Amino acid sequence: MHTESEDQTLFESIKSGRYELIDQLYLDHRTAFVTYAKRQLYATEEDAADCFQDAVIAFYRNVVSGKLQVLTCSIRTYLFSIGKRLVYRRNHQRQREMPTDHEAGVNPADELDWSLIDRFEREHDRSRLKDAMDSLGEPCREILTLYYYHHYPIESIMQSVGLPSEGATRIKKMRCLNELKKLVKKTS
Repeated sequence: MHTESEDQTLFESIKSGRYELIDQLYLDHRTAFVTYAKRQLYATEEDAADCFQDAVIAFYRNVVSGKLQVLTCSIRTYLFSIGKRLVYRRNHQRQREMPTDHEAGVNPADELDWSLIDRFEREHDRSRLKDAMDSLGEPCREILTLYYYHHYPIESIMQSVGLPSEGATRIKKMRCLNELKKLVKKTS
């Protein structure tokens, strides 16, 4: 794991044209990301590795194109954030490719019972989430509602809540989400 100054030096070196450092960056963080993605995101090893490679390529392109001018978090955090989104997207695509009930050989008579159970569980989960949101407090409730329910971009949330930067807003959102998760666990 690199220190903040090592990350900054590495970032500046890549910006100035030392693109061979991308290979080392990939090797430094690949194993940790694959382990994380398999445990936390339910990715296959192959999907995790592919998504991390794509994340490193996206990082490289953002640096080369000038989209990424200033590093506001560690390079590892940046790579994991991109990789995580790619894994979520891949998992979502995979769910849409699941066979239909008929193709999978599911008996429609059995399906009715499961749908009732699923609906009950969703309603119970929704109720727990609502209770946790009610006890969360401001500005966390506002940040999470704007981001997840209304799909506001981070920049708009930053302005709405009055935080100093997009990076600070992302960190606050992450902390609020972790607090919400703790509250949901308490109610279960």
